[in-house]
Amino acid sequence: MRKTLLLDGTWSYETADGQKGEMDIPSNWHQAGLPNYAGIVTFRRSFQLDESWRGNRTTLRFLGVDYRAKVWLNGDLLGTHEGYFQPFGFDASGSLKVGENEVVVEVDSPNDPPEIWPNAKTLVKGVLSHHDCRPGSWNPERGQDGNTGGIWNSVQLVRHSPAYLERVRVAPVLLPDGSARLRLTCRLSSRDNGEGERRLQVKPANFKGKVLKSSRPVSLTAGTQAVDAVLRIDKPSLWWPWDQGDQPLYQAEVTLVVDGQPVDAVSERFGIRQIEIDEGWVFRINGRRFFPRGTNIIPAQWLSEYDEEKIATDVRLLREANVNFVRVHAHVNRDELYAACDEAGILVWQDFALQWSYEESDEFEQQAAGQMRDMIDWLYNHPSIVVWCCHNEPSVNRHTLDPLLEQVAREEDSTRYVDIASDYSYHPYPGWYFGRYEEFRGLPAAPFVNEFGAQALPNVETLREMFTPEQMWPPDWEEWAWRDFQHLETFAIAGVEMGESIEEFVENSQQYQAQLLKFAIEHYRAAKYRRATGLFQFMFVEFWPSITWAVVDYYRRPKKGYEALKRAFQPVLPVIQTWRRVWVRGGRGGVRYAISVVNDLPRAFDGARVRTWVLDPSGKKVSEEEAQVDVPADGVKQASTDRAEGMCFHVAADDPVGVYTVCASVHTANGELLGENSWTVRMMDGPPRKHAGSQTWTTGG
Repeated sequence: MRKTLLLDGTWSYETADGQKGEMDIPSNWHQAGLPNYAGIVTFRRSFQLDESWRGNRTTLRFLGVDYRAKVWLNGDLLGTHEGYFQPFGFDASGSLKVGENEVVVEVDSPNDPPEIWPNAKTLVKGVLSHHDCRPGSWNPERGQDGNTGGIWNSVQLVRHSPAYLERVRVAPVLLPDGSARLRLTCRLSSRDNGEGERRLQVKPANFKGKVLKSSRPVSLTAGTQAVDAVLRIDKPSLWWPWDQGDQPLYQAEVTLVVDGQPVDAVSERFGIRQIEIDEGWVFRINGRRFFPRGTNIIPAQWLSEYDEEKIATDVRLLREANVNFVRVHAHVNRDELYAACDEAGILVWQDFALQWSYEESDEFEQQAAGQMRDMIDWLYNHPSIVVWCCHNEPSVNRHTLDPLLEQVAREEDSTRYVDIASDYSYHPYPGWYFGRYEEFRGLPAAPFVNEFGAQALPNVETLREMFTPEQMWPPDWEEWAWRDFQHLETFAIAGVEMGESIEEFVENSQQYQAQLLKFAIEHYRAAKYRRATGLFQFMFVEFWPSITWAVVDYYRRPKKGYEALKRAFQPVLPVIQTWRRVWVRGGRGGVRYAISVVNDLPRAFDGARVRTWVLDPSGKKVSEEEAQVDVPADGVKQASTDRAEGMCFHVAADDPVGVYTVCASVHTANGELLGENSWTVRMMDGPPRKHAGSQTWTTGG
């Protein structure tokens, strides 16, 4: 059976310009003594092997090296690799020796030269090398700061038997009768020709259920071969996003037997589910329609620091924010993130690591196509991943490279939806790059939106950790721009006021983001399935100490936008709408409002009660009413009263001016709270009274 020796720990290094030292591996070198270094770093370490390693097949395996790697073992060149995210390995059998061994890894993580960056990039690194949320933003001089190079994940020496299992992929297929077929593809490597047996066991990993077993003889051929297996499950336990059902996971255990003895075993977790997305962007899972409440996530600029504790924190924050879908934005993350989403029931839209424009050459397209295959093969068994997207916001490559990548993705995986590109047409930004956020009333980019939002400053505590006092207030705009702050959009378009202190600036900035998100999300959700089929806010967390569109900062301190997202993404949400936000007190018709109850859950709530009340500027309750409504499963229903004027409240001419808050809550017939919300309107004085003979009137609504 296989044995693994971990080669993590202290490695020596030398840069191309002669810097020398020691570095803990795994790490990204920017965080481990080589800040802003780009280029070649040569790493080396020695290790000891005993007699048990003699004569065995052995693989030197790397779980992540950014970006190019050239590997020697005891002076022998084992091979080269390109790509930052995918595991890779080389046959080390002929180069190892009993006693002391030395491995040398030349890592090359260059910056693209200024004459081609950023419009003809050559590195498949997506947002990690070019983005308006990374160090330096998209500045031509500093936009590649914070290079992500390094041996960022573990290094292993794996001892095998002469025949072993390289990879197991599980493709579930749901049939109309409710049963499922599992097609397992086992990739075998054998040193010699011979005979063996493949044993398969599929069992529940996190629930109770039946264990399935099968075996078959295998003719081993020297080299690599694929062996398929098919299993039937009559009553499969289906995997669902968390708001639709449970997340049962299965364990597939494949054992290779030679001469009656087990020689290798591989275990893979998977889930059984089926995804469909039609031409109108209506999403279905396991045949059931659902509405994506999504966000974009780039959780770490330097992947070595994104450990299981941070992943668990992010997944908890996502669930608490009522997010059921994440878009891993224009990069490929750690395997542990996808495993956590499998367990939490959070669906994943997985972008390939392409952002904006790249070189138009056969060499680059070949490299990108190969890495697309690597991504899909590596992440194939995660049930949470349901979409592959080839490119984010492409320009010159949209009709050249991207069709090639789409074809590659469809060849590699027929079980998931493939989107050729996430175009600008999916990404409306009123209230930030143009116009006012009230334009979301018109549902721009509907039916499906996978980016929208606004920047907001982090909390003051975080800003103090990011800036020196002189940089923080008054702001050093050059330093703020390097940390991604957008000056024009903040002041000229969003109209955010700085105020008289950093505390006021933070309050105003976060309040604006929260208002925009609330307004946009509620309008899209109220139009569910009539005009909108899903939405993804941009974005969830800051992936380095910066100022971006995120609702949670780098230190995982939520901004006000997080609470706005959390409330607007409640699975059952009463949406309060008025046709305007400013009214005149004393108006004859009162303030009319409508409440639409949006239900994303797969069950109906007959006889639900909608309670509304209004608070005046002092917080005093001035109006209250209740309505009954039968809320359909996965639908929208407007609440109504028996009054001819509908839902409304009146503000007399002598009542206070200011902000009035309309509150609403939805309860089951048994009184259980399902969701709650609020909406504000401003009451003001009307124009002066007008006189015409003996008549007097006021104008207002």
